Amino acid sequence: MGGLARVLTNPISSLFLPATCRICQQPMESMSRVPICQSCWQAVRPYQGAECALCGLFLERAALLHGTALCGLCRRGAFGFEQARSFASYDGPLRQILIQFKYHGLRPLAKPLGAWLAQAAVRFDAGALDLVLPVPLYRRRERHRGFNQAALLAAQLGKLRGIRVGGRDCVRVRDTRPQTGLRGAERRKNVKGAFVVPHPGRVRGRSVLLVDDVLTTGATADACARALKDAGASGVWVLTLARARAVSQDVI
Repeated sequence: MGGLARVLTNPISSLFLPATCRICQQPMESMSRVPICQSCWQAVRPYQGAECALCGLFLERAALLHGTALCGLCRRGAFGFEQARSFASYDGPLRQILIQFKYHGLRPLAKPLGAWLAQAAVRFDAGALDLVLPVPLYRRRERHRGFNQAALLAAQLGKLRGIRVGGRDCVRVRDTRPQTGLRGAERRKNVKGAFVVPHPGRVRGRSVLLVDDVLTTGATADACARALKDAGASGVWVLTLARARAVSQDVI
């Protein structure tokens, strides 16, 4: 029996070969372990507009920087990380793809999403990075979900960029409430002190690349970065697939 026939007659293949795209619900034209059609993939475009030089905030126009390279929060020194960059805006097909990845267990998406992360990483003003770490989930939440989406992305990015991938070098010690629906100040308060570095020697003197799926106000990334730098990391850079819109008064 040929390879194609084996796939089509294997009942497990129905998990990987849905009749329709998970995003647009149109018929799939080819087999794939990633049940998203080419049209939906191609609809996702990397961000190429104005952004804050530090936190990478996407801006509708450069004038919002008020003649500087930094947004309002960065002008006030709000973040503990060196720089943040994101691949694209958290809307349209990318938002739906990430929902499928994060909440519907489509782990094979980690490979193509990791390639998008690698594209965004070239926008950093950074030298060599020593260590890739995922933003951690609280253990109970990770067990419930079955995986940490940030860890899958970090593993793919590490392979593509040739950077060592760390394990639980930064852990979440409080099961914080979900950040969704919280304003910037509320988010920062929610995650304050939520992360610790159990073995500081593993990060001391290292340049750390922190990976997650979505960045909104930067509160979670900031809390992780501060924990890592308190443990002796020489610098922390943040890379995410998507940048969500924050409320304007939180960022400008």
